[in-house]
Order: sequence, then C-alpha cells, then structure tokens
Amino acid sequence: MPAFFVFIEFDKKEIAQRAFVVHVDNQLITKVLKRLHEVEQSAKKNNFNKKKMTIHYDESNILEATNGACLKERFLAHVSNDISDYISNKKSHLESTGYENGCVQASFTIEGIDNLNSLIDVSLGISKKEVDITKLRGVDARFGIKSSIPGFSLEIAKLALPKPQPMAGGKIRFREDRLSAGLVFPVKIFLTPFNGMVPNELKKMRVEGGFFDLILTPYKGIANYSFSFGEGFRLEIKEFSNALKLLSLLFSSGKNVIAELISDSFPKFDFSVRSKHQDIDFSNELKALESAAKILNIFGASEKVDISFTEIKRYSNQIFQMESVMVSPPSSFSMEFSLNEDNYDNGKEIACIFLSSTPIGSHLFGFILVLTGGVKTIGDNRYQLLPKEVNIAKHIFSDKDEPISNDELISAIESIKEVYKKNFNVISYPYTRIREFKKAKTRHIPDSTRPES
Repeated sequence: MPAFFVFIEFDKKEIAQRAFVVHVDNQLITKVLKRLHEVEQSAKKNNFNKKKMTIHYDESNILEATNGACLKERFLAHVSNDISDYISNKKSHLESTGYENGCVQASFTIEGIDNLNSLIDVSLGISKKEVDITKLRGVDARFGIKSSIPGFSLEIAKLALPKPQPMAGGKIRFREDRLSAGLVFPVKIFLTPFNGMVPNELKKMRVEGGFFDLILTPYKGIANYSFSFGEGFRLEIKEFSNALKLLSLLFSSGKNVIAELISDSFPKFDFSVRSKHQDIDFSNELKALESAAKILNIFGASEKVDISFTEIKRYSNQIFQMESVMVSPPSSFSMEFSLNEDNYDNGKEIACIFLSSTPIGSHLFGFILVLTGGVKTIGDNRYQLLPKEVNIAKHIFSDKDEPISNDELISAIESIKEVYKKNFNVISYPYTRIREFKKAKTRHIPDSTRPES
C-alpha cells in the first residue's frame, strides 16, 4: 500500500509554517530492508524496537502550501492513476530487492586437477558435462549478507552451470606477418570467475567468432581452435570469403599466423596460431564468392545476401557463368537459330532476348539480356548471329523464398521487345522456359539454340 512520511515544521509558532512529504519508494524500501537484514543477521541481540534509522528530507519534498489539497495532490502524484499497478510493482520490489546478485551463497570443494579443468571448461561453455564436487554448503543471502539459518548441505554432488554469457565484445585480426592488412572478424569474449581461484597454468579464456572457437591458455602459451561451417550456418558473401581465406592461410602455410585480440574492455592481446600443412583447397569456392561479390556490385544490391558452404559448392559453376555473361564482350557470344521468314525483315538486324538467373545464397539474381547484330547464313534456314552489342536490359533481384510471378517476368520481356521491334527483328525464348525462373533454374546462353521469331 502507499506509505508516506509527512514532516511539519512550526518554527515555534502555533500554525504550521512548512510541510514536507517523503514517499516510501523503492529506494527507501531497499534502504530499510537492508538495515533490518543487517540487524536480523547480527550476532548481537536484535531488539528491533530499540533500533533507529534517520529519514532525510529537503526542499525537493516541500509542499507548495500547508493544506489538505496540496497534501492530497502530492499523494496522488506518487501513486498515479492505477493503484493496482502501484501495489503490484511495490510488492515485486519488496520480494526481489537485495537479491540482484543471487539469492544463495554456496561453497564447495573440488578435488584433483582434472575436476578443476572441467570446472573451467564448463564455466566457459567449452564443455557441457557436470563437475564432481564435495562438501556443498548453501545459505540464503540478501544484500550480500548470509543468513544465520542453515540452508542445504551435501557431501557429494554434481555441478552444472547455465550457458555462459560473453564478458565483452571485440574483434580479432589474423595476419600472415606484421606488414599485411590481415583478416578481421567480430568476436565474443568469455572469461570465467574461477580463473582467480586456480593455478596460472589452468587459467583459460574463450573467443567465439561465429564459425570458429579459440581456447586460449595464456600461461602455457597454448591456443587451440576449431572451425565449423555446419548445417544451417550462413555468412554474408564477403564475410564467408574472409573465413575461407583464413582457413586457407592456416592450413596451407604450416607456419605461425599472428593474431591480435582487440576489445575496449582490456588491452590488446597478441598471440600466434599454427596448423600443420593440410591439403585443403578452397580456391574454387573463393573464386565463386569473388564472382558473387562482383554480381552483387553490378546489381547495386544494398540488402544483405548470406550464403552457406553447401550453396557455394552447389551453385559455383552457375555463378561463374552468370558473371562471365554479364561482363563478356559481344564477340564472346555465339548463337545459331532458324527463322520464320514470313516475319523476317531483311533490312533489319537481329535482337535476341534471353532470361538468365541463378541463386546466390539467400536471393535470386537474374537479368534479361539483349544481343544485337547482323546475321550470317550457314545453311538451309540456319543462321548465325554476329553480335555487335550486348545489353543487360533488366536486372532481376528477389528473395529466394518470394519468387517473382510468371506474369511479371513475361510483362518485363514484352516491354523490352516493344523497344527493339522498331529497328530489329526480335527473337526470344519460348515463355515455357521463363516459368522455370522461379524454380532457381539458371538459364544461360548456349552455343546453339532455336528461339521462335
């Protein structure tokens, strides 16, 4: 319920000169409860009725006038419009204050180096197994003051800890040597409070970087690492490229790689990472990611595009081909076709319209390409296009889970055909091929095709 202290000053006069109202708010409740807990847990006699506590007030608590109306207005200002919310909030504070750092203080004993190592590993999230402990004792603790009433006691127990939270954020830079720019990755840094209770050689820290885990044992000069591109793991195109460059550096060089751990929470920490030479080749995946980055740049894609390792391997050839088509000169294209001569105007050159697409990670990229040029007869109603110009008439970009409709694609191609019809004989793929765009099927310009006129 609402509670207030009202202080009235008379200044030796018969009528009140000033009045001050102090609300019993959360801050004052905490102060009173802490004092009561100190007295209750003291080894001396409690004698609560003889204990004193001073309540202070100042000009911030003064009433504008010493009358009932001002007093009521002040009371209501603290209570607000909803008395039920006020009571609920105060009840919650009464029950929780003093327990911000936990409600139980426990002590236990760990025997043996192996169990100490396990304790450090579990507290850093390296291991999930339980730790064998002995002589477990626990008591209630409020405001950091242990209760004199015994809590629980076990001679043998197993300790399990919740999933640890990072103590700090930062970045880690890997360099081949001090002169190189290096590869930089954001990281989460995990420290354990048990480091202060174990010998130096057992102290550890953990650095998590999304696709890698580093376990550092500074006083032993040891850095163990693991990497994973497991099921469901995805990174943005450039980040994945940097990740594969790092693995290539570690596994192919067989020499020390300089690492710098940088955080606002503590000084820069330098160490080295080394791996034995292994025949692991990511060159094809790196080239695919480089091509993907170029395609994103051509499209001016501002939206984040992420990709998995499986998608890189599966669609690498299609990504290579798409980039090649988008940057190749007219002379690199070759096409043969037949024509319906009834609709063919000998006075006009040919404009061939094609749709090409490929999935790149989380999105579909495509374009409508127009090749224009002259025609060379190579057989009976068989012709070869002699490309003079290549033009990407339309970029197509969509989320892979939100395919573009057939009608929109057909409409886009028809609009482009209308532009070219005035000066060219226009030929294009049948619409049956267009419908396959939304199925993530890549369409490239083959060496020989037979579009309709």
